[in-house]
Amino acid sequence: MRESLLVALREESVRLHPRLPSEADVARAANVKAAVVRTHLGPPDNYSALLSYQGQVQDTRERIIASAARVFGQKGFQRASLDQVASDAGLTKGAIYWHFKSKNDLYFALLDSRFQRDISTMREGVAAMMASATQESTAELMARIFSNGLQGVTSDPDWPRLFVEVMGHSREPEVRERIAQFYAQGWEFAGGMVRDMQTAGLIRQDIDPELMASFWFALGDGLILAWLTQPDRIDLNALASGILDMLWRGIAPTSDNKNPGVAAT
Repeated sequence: MRESLLVALREESVRLHPRLPSEADVARAANVKAAVVRTHLGPPDNYSALLSYQGQVQDTRERIIASAARVFGQKGFQRASLDQVASDAGLTKGAIYWHFKSKNDLYFALLDSRFQRDISTMREGVAAMMASATQESTAELMARIFSNGLQGVTSDPDWPRLFVEVMGHSREPEVRERIAQFYAQGWEFAGGMVRDMQTAGLIRQDIDPELMASFWFALGDGLILAWLTQPDRIDLNALASGILDMLWRGIAPTSDNKNPGVAAT
């Protein structure tokens, strides 16, 4: 309960800045009675100190995640140790365990951090492009969104290699479950983007958003794997543009390009 109240306090402090939240503000945000807030957080005079401490905790957590990105990326997940992460962060190993229960837990916190960052950037780009989109420009818009997503992943080659390495441990139930959660978040975002385009009249209404979201992720994963093995041959920008053009126009033959040797059906 105290942790959820601290989250509510933190969120309300951001929303109400520069005013500090009141006991009633926190109670309303956490959907509890004011007396519950006072029992777990003390009087409102404590809020400033609580927020300051929470800020320090968050800074330390982010510092550990940044170090994990460097160490895991350089050494690989299997060879990296929490001792090395702690050394890179200038902390003790005990400090790592204060925030994360295991190396797996730390990796998935890193994955979530990267995902939230990339999704936030993509969401802003999608909103800006959607505002000026027309049916004539939708194929180009989608190609840019897809290409930007690929470039965001491949801008740091160590990152997709690390993800593929961890995927190799998916026989472990925890790893499989956490990766499934990651994909579920991604599919939800992509499906929402499809629905927004349908609402705007930019793509067909009968397309299943969840099916398209699964398709984009599978396509992206395949292209990234190909790029990792043949980076000099795979031009992700050109592929994104060509694939979107092919999908937009379809692969069925038309009257002007049908092979004359193929009988009409």
